[in-house]
Amino acid sequence: MRCNPRVKTRAPLAAAAALVAAACTPDDTVPACGAGVLCAGFDAGRSDATMDRPASDLGLGRDGSAVRDAIPIRALASIAVEPATATLTVHDGTPATQTFTVVGTFNDGTHSTLSTGVWSLPNSLAATVDPNSGVVTAGGAAGAQLTLSVQVPGSGGAVMMATATVDVRVQRTVLGDHLVSDVVDDFTQPSVPDAARQPTLDYPLDGVVIPANLPPLDVQWEGGNAGDFYRVHLVKPHADVSGYVQHTGADFGFHWAVDATAWRALLESDPGEAMTVTVERWDAAMRQRILGAPVTVRVARAVLSGTIYYWDLSEGHLMRLDALTGARSLTVPNPPPKPPSTPPATNDGTRCIACHAVSRDGRYLSAEVWGGGEESVAIDLTSSSLAADPAPTVYGPRSDLRYLFSTFSPDSALLVINTGNSMALLDRATGAVVPDSGLPADHAAHPDWSPDGMSVAMVLNTNQGWAVDFTRGDVAVVPRTGTNSFGPPRIVHRGTTDPAPAPDALVADAHPTFSPDNRWIAFQHGTNSRGGNGAARYPGRLELTSVDAMPDAASTPLDHANGTGEPSAYWPNFSPFDAGGYYWLAFYSRRDYGNAQVGTRGTRRRQIWVTAVRHDPTSAGDPSEVAYWLPGQDAHVENMSAFWAPVACRMNGTVCGVSSECCSGLCQAGPGGGFVCMPPPPAMCHRDGATCSAAADCCNGLLCVGNVCARDPG
Repeated sequence: MRCNPRVKTRAPLAAAAALVAAACTPDDTVPACGAGVLCAGFDAGRSDATMDRPASDLGLGRDGSAVRDAIPIRALASIAVEPATATLTVHDGTPATQTFTVVGTFNDGTHSTLSTGVWSLPNSLAATVDPNSGVVTAGGAAGAQLTLSVQVPGSGGAVMMATATVDVRVQRTVLGDHLVSDVVDDFTQPSVPDAARQPTLDYPLDGVVIPANLPPLDVQWEGGNAGDFYRVHLVKPHADVSGYVQHTGADFGFHWAVDATAWRALLESDPGEAMTVTVERWDAAMRQRILGAPVTVRVARAVLSGTIYYWDLSEGHLMRLDALTGARSLTVPNPPPKPPSTPPATNDGTRCIACHAVSRDGRYLSAEVWGGGEESVAIDLTSSSLAADPAPTVYGPRSDLRYLFSTFSPDSALLVINTGNSMALLDRATGAVVPDSGLPADHAAHPDWSPDGMSVAMVLNTNQGWAVDFTRGDVAVVPRTGTNSFGPPRIVHRGTTDPAPAPDALVADAHPTFSPDNRWIAFQHGTNSRGGNGAARYPGRLELTSVDAMPDAASTPLDHANGTGEPSAYWPNFSPFDAGGYYWLAFYSRRDYGNAQVGTRGTRRRQIWVTAVRHDPTSAGDPSEVAYWLPGQDAHVENMSAFWAPVACRMNGTVCGVSSECCSGLCQAGPGGGFVCMPPPPAMCHRDGATCSAAADCCNGLLCVGNVCARDPG
């Protein structure tokens, strides 16, 4: 229908013609539907339909004036997206697309496809949308259920909006070496129930909670014979990954390290949702498919980044792990060597680092060198000459400074050091002891400075000659009363109140550590402050108490973290993160990790594990979760004593593993092929309160202030 405002009309029709002209575009065409108003019900271009009709039929009064609302104007009443729901399945990275349209319903009951509208999707790697055409593309980086939105201008300047549901599913198939796709068909056969022949999944542990950026799992199992095939099946609501491997003989490891691209798609999909892991066996001799029992892996909405420092006890090395990639390296390649003695000792020249502590900002290392009770040093881990031989030190080694355990103040200016059985305060810049600190002078061990700097936790009432070995001890909190002074200690947990406990009783508290918010203290509770000595094994478990607890109040065993069987959990250290509703607690254990082929089953080698602890432990039940093995450490050596130093969210252009690590919220393949943080496209800009790397990440009108999108405070 066309409108022609140039048509000659009688004077009484001028008012009606003006209404029509106001609703028409200058080129005499009907406005697009998206404009909200069409010239409907009156065609000024048809003079034969208007010139000879009575004024009452034309919506005019007896005097020829227009009657309000008498001329029907066709207006847009509502809009809808078609299709209302759609599923896009991406197979092995092949993109899937879907075109959406917006349909308008008008006040006269008619419908029409509209050509205008602006389309948008939430900030996600699952799919993108062309803001003008409504074409949605899923590339396989993640799966999710997304809400697609379209906005259309309506009448009077109003904006109409409609939505549709986009279900993006990712499926990946990864074939092991020398396998062909025919193996996939074997695992489509009906399964045979047979408990005696089913594979036993050794790792991950059932019910484990992991952060959203954990490096790929190494799935390990047992059971089967040479020639058998295995399918490792990992499933989330919108992601499905299958890895296929063959038992190749005596060197077969009964494991599959999940493909990095597939693992990333699993973690990026359905944030916070659980994952199911199953191992299936194709019995080549019987030509039967046998299912193993599934385990559940829960993925917390938490990102744990930074650097983890731990002790490789087998070599006496201080190692560090990138929590993002799992990359492992020596922290100090060339520690100061022990000088020759007269006569030469067998261990002269050793470069061992032991009993280390790392400042909360990750800059400084404090440790003893060469062996227990030897000289101590501090090292600046950010030094540009750290790789020199020997590495430069802030202080030491020197004969008048020997301590075992230590802890930095939050500003790294001071340390509390543990010399023999006593505590002292040390100036980090000079290595000089600060006099008259008021710290306990006897029967004390294992200090840990609170994150707020207002107190130090430690073990008191120990019963042996030095802080490494004791079989009795209580957790205490020593308040800070001034910059360089401390008040009387207060016991918050007694190892035992029994004056003559049984030889195998858990009576020794050890290694207290503050939660990031200063409210809780986790500690080791066992028969000895050690986890073992040579062939001897000392049972121990993790427990939790409030910093305000009365001395004889019951503590909470962290049973999920401790695991089953003989208690084997020692030397806890809280990470600096309170993320995803959890604190994250590192510790070491002699429990089995995985199978005997690539894990530690049967060896009792010390390995580092991490447990999530609910950040409101006052609720009923055990606040800990089943622990995960810290990826990146060497499973063939003894590892213990993990310290965690944080980093902030990653800026644009910085290497990343998953999107949740990026201030901008998107981790994508960069020009060099590696994944880096990138700004979001305009249609996925970040709203008020979201993280950002720069103002370009934020929606119009918002600034990036402290890596958070916010309105201009001015």
